[in-house]
Amino acid sequence: MENALFGTEIEYACAGRWTPAEAALRTKDGVFGNRLYGVIEPAPREWGEIPGNGGFLYNGGRLYLDSGHLEYASPECRTLDDLIAAEVAGDRILSGAVALLGQQGSVFFIKNNTDHFGHTFGYHENYCLRVSPRSRDMVEGLLPFLVTRQIFAGAGMVVPPRRTARDRGSAATDTPYHLSQRAAFVSVDVSHRVRFGGRPILNLRDEPLAGGLYRRLHIIIGDANRSEYTTALKIGTTALVAQLLELGWDPELELENPVQALKDISRNTRGGWTARFIDRGTVPAVDVQRLYLHEATRHFLGRDPDTDWVLRNWAQVINGLELDPLRLDGHLDWVTKWHQLNTFAEQSAQGWEDPQLIKVDLAYHHIEPRTSLYESLRKRDRVSTLVDEQRIERAMTEPPSSTRAVGRGRVIRALADAEADMAIRWDLLARRLGERALWGDEPFFIYSYVDDWQDVRDTGTWHLIPYLVDWGAVAVRDHVLELPDPFDTHLDRAEQFARTIPGLLRK
Repeated sequence: MENALFGTEIEYACAGRWTPAEAALRTKDGVFGNRLYGVIEPAPREWGEIPGNGGFLYNGGRLYLDSGHLEYASPECRTLDDLIAAEVAGDRILSGAVALLGQQGSVFFIKNNTDHFGHTFGYHENYCLRVSPRSRDMVEGLLPFLVTRQIFAGAGMVVPPRRTARDRGSAATDTPYHLSQRAAFVSVDVSHRVRFGGRPILNLRDEPLAGGLYRRLHIIIGDANRSEYTTALKIGTTALVAQLLELGWDPELELENPVQALKDISRNTRGGWTARFIDRGTVPAVDVQRLYLHEATRHFLGRDPDTDWVLRNWAQVINGLELDPLRLDGHLDWVTKWHQLNTFAEQSAQGWEDPQLIKVDLAYHHIEPRTSLYESLRKRDRVSTLVDEQRIERAMTEPPSSTRAVGRGRVIRALADAEADMAIRWDLLARRLGERALWGDEPFFIYSYVDDWQDVRDTGTWHLIPYLVDWGAVAVRDHVLELPDPFDTHLDRAEQFARTIPGLLRK
């Protein structure tokens, strides 16, 4: 997509014979053991991490532990097909590691956003901007779009029987089902934090990861979709809206209560969704989406294939949702899953009160093909797919061809070929980066964390951390390859740097 660059972060739920934390740790080790899919990174990168918490992958993405669960960050992508292939590749990498650990059929990773017991897992979207994501125009322009986007981007969720009547539905629905999983957990409209201070619709953390050349829009309201079609439409429409707002367009919409509107729309499975706006009163959600669609069409129609695909399918989906949402079975996750659940409920004496519906819900999101309801529908051509198996397989070990993930992936390969992880002194690393502390009567081991290669250089600790990989740079023994421009592959410089790695590691 012209002038666009995007990526996603997926936090996986887990079930099975191991605890989720144990499964995440062992699977992470399986991914990086023998440098199977990438190279482990020795430095702890966030507060609370331990050395070897994660690493970068041959495809340019990153896999790491986050608060006891596995998180996969896709490489930077410039086309929707690349993004879809990279996301599915993340699923396959985890499934492959589980199989190699001999736990296939015993440990299950789940690509969704809730365990139905009050816990939520994130799905974060990142878009490259040329203006600040914190500007008032950007925030106010995005909120109406994001609140109403769930009518086609929601993954759907069964609401457990123990929830109150208010939580389970409204006058607009007679089934305990929501369009969106994340909507139920949102408590504020905007925030600079992700978890603490309330889960927001729009996260204002501005972490560019591009050397100051660009800014990063970080959206955490989205659901983790299984449908490739829904994922492409979600990412594509949001990228176009962000570009419209960069150009200075103002939709002139202000929601009275964005959080309440988000939840009200999510609880309504029958259609006819509305939201209340200051100075405009009640407006149908499809009309809000059409406002953005018409402006995007006016500015971008005919620009490139991805853009035209998004505009065409955006219009078709909005029209379909207005006429009969159930016609979009096989395209939109929340509709496809609702159809499967409703079929199960019709065959159950308990109907929609049957607690087994939660298992059906979770089965839709399993990433292991043999246990996944979604994968079963895929094999029977019951869902719309955009990328073939060969492209997905390549994306497990190859980066997208038109971003800096190319240069990063080349260096990761060189680090693996040089067996760079063998140069890590784990015993010294753990001892030197940590210290013991007391919290109440309990002892804790607190690790320092490393922001980037400059921290290692300034503290003179290359003997502890022989290499460090980041989105914007790779460093080996104080020799640094900068990757500041995410739109550039940096391949020539990466090739030159890669050839020096064996010698640098021997120093």
